[in-house]
Formats: sequence, C-alpha cells, structure tokens
Amino acid sequence: MPFDVARIRAGCAAVERLAYLNAGTFGPLPRAAEEAMRAHVADAFERGRIGREPTRRWLAVTAQARAGFAQLLSADPSEIALAHCTSDGVNTVVWGLDLAAGDEVVTTSAEHPGLTAPLAELARVRGVVVRVVAPTLEAIGGSIGERTRLVAFSHVLYTTGETLPARAIAEAARERSGGRAFVLVDGAQSVGAFDVAPAALGVDAYTVSGQKWLAGPSGTGALWAHAAARARLYTPWPTYLSEDHALAEAAPWPSARRLDSSTISTTALEGLVASLAWHRAAREDGAHAYARGLVARAREALSARRGVRLVEVEAPSNLVSFTVDGVEARELVARAEERGVIVRSIPGLGYVRASIGFWNDEGDVERLVAALG
Repeated sequence: MPFDVARIRAGCAAVERLAYLNAGTFGPLPRAAEEAMRAHVADAFERGRIGREPTRRWLAVTAQARAGFAQLLSADPSEIALAHCTSDGVNTVVWGLDLAAGDEVVTTSAEHPGLTAPLAELARVRGVVVRVVAPTLEAIGGSIGERTRLVAFSHVLYTTGETLPARAIAEAARERSGGRAFVLVDGAQSVGAFDVAPAALGVDAYTVSGQKWLAGPSGTGALWAHAAARARLYTPWPTYLSEDHALAEAAPWPSARRLDSSTISTTALEGLVASLAWHRAAREDGAHAYARGLVARAREALSARRGVRLVEVEAPSNLVSFTVDGVEARELVARAEERGVIVRSIPGLGYVRASIGFWNDEGDVERLVAALG
C-alpha cells in the first residue's frame, strides 16, 4: 500500500502552506504536538503546576519521553538521558569524560558548532589535543592512536548530507586505540530521517535532536549511552533530578537518568511524546522508504536544472546541498522564502541545503526547482 503523504500533510499546517524543506534545523510541528502542548498549558493555567496530579503527570510524561526515544533507537529506557538538544548530549560526554592535557580527540573538518565549540573549549581548559581531519574513514582511522581518548563525528554531515560509516569508524577506533577511545556520534541529522540503532553500530554514545527530523518542540532531545559507556562518564551537571531521592540517602540514578540535562519543560515533553508517536506511526507505514524515493527525485530534478550544481556525496541522506551559478546562497534562500519555499544556507561554504522528509511531496520539489529561477 502506497505511503499516504496527503494524510501526513493534512496533520501539519506549515507543510500545507509552505514547501517545508528545512527539517535539518526545525521539523514541521504536527497538529498532535500542538494540541498536546496547548492542552497542557491550559491545564497548568487552570489547575496549577504542582500538586498530586500535576506531579504524577510530570513524572509520567518524562517516563514516556524516555521510553519513546528508547523505542526509536531499539534501546532500553535505562540507556536514555533526556536533553534539550544534541549539543547537550555532546557536552555531557565531552565534560563527563576524564580527559586531561595530552589526551587526543579526533574529529572531522565538517562538524557543526554544536560539536566543535565544546571541543575547542575542552582544548583551551584542559589542554586536550584536538585533531581535525577530513570526514572519511581513512582519514579518521589514520589519525587514531594510543593517545586517542575520544572520537567524535556526525553520522550525517550537516554541510553536504554525506552519511559517514559509523560502524566502521567505531571499529577502527577500538582497534587503533587499544580500546581506550570513547566513540561519540552526533545524530542531529540522522535520527528521525532513517532508522538508527546505536548499539548495533558499536558506538559508546549517540545524541538525538527532538526538534529536527522527529518534528518535536524545541528544547527536546536525548543522549543514548550503554552501561559500559556510562561507567566512564562523570555526571557533568549534577542536579536534584540526577539523584534518586526516594532512597534513605539520596544517590545518583544507576541508569542514564543521572545524565539528564536538568529540568526540561513539561509542556515541551508533552509535545515531544505526541511527535514521537506521530513519527512512529508514519515510520511503520513506510515513511522512510517514501522519503528516500523523494530525495532521489529531488537530486535528479536539481541536476537537470541549468546552472544548479549538486554537492556530490558517496552515501546520500535526506539532506541535499547545492549551489546556483551567479547567485549567493543567502540571497537564494531569501528569494525562495518569498515564494513559500523554506531552505537554508551553509555559512562559509556557500551551499543551499534542502532537507527532505516524509511530509514533503513532489509538488514541494517542483516549487523548490522553480524558486531557483
């Protein structure tokens, strides 16, 4: 049975009005999430935000969010720490590891500031050596040695849309560091766009964005880390919520819960749980396969357009980057928005990037190509 994109679009007001092609920054908010958040705000206003029932609901929706991320990643809820974004997850690992002067970190030259900024600060504060190499298996693997303590990279590069071989990189990290290197993957542009099971990739930690391909509210995300990886991490920002206060003497949670990024808006969590359920239903109906087909058609249509130059990649994702002869990227993005087409530019590279999800249709691709005129 064909994927019913019309039904999906009917549940997202923004995609009915716009050619919404920037889930790599913010996904379109589904009606289910909007309704859940609106209901929570109304209830909090009318009944108050604390008391037996509000407390019960807060604990319940927090557990539901953790379970939702776990189901998405083929993981156990004990492996999920809740966060405000992928950068929270990155910082949890970067500052949770016992890294010292002389230790080495290997990363790539195509990373988002959500990863590069924490690494730069780590180098400044602790004297860690950060090695920046080309985003290829050969370059990353060749830079890993006995002093490497962290290998950090994006599963999908936000600049070009290239999908990196995460499993092979993790294997190289273990082999060449003698098992000393911790492998952290930035999953901002992967989770929600295609199926991801971090445990099967052999990595130590994997970050998740709630607001991008999962179409959840801003201020939501997660960090996956298995038990052995968590044993290597301090609690970088201990709070009231990182401890179990039901014990006679409060103690850190034994699960990834101790790594939660402090208080997350309950309203946002309500919307997140609704978005995760909406995304799960679409995925079960064939959303990812449908989106892959639409990406292929978009690449074909853009390639056929005179003056458009695709950024070629070996392993394509849902991100498609390109340039247009004679037009600066920011100008092109502004021009496209005037025509109801939402894309973004990539600073420093001059690329325009389109993010193609299962809420898009061929009409959106046609509008994108037409907007380049």
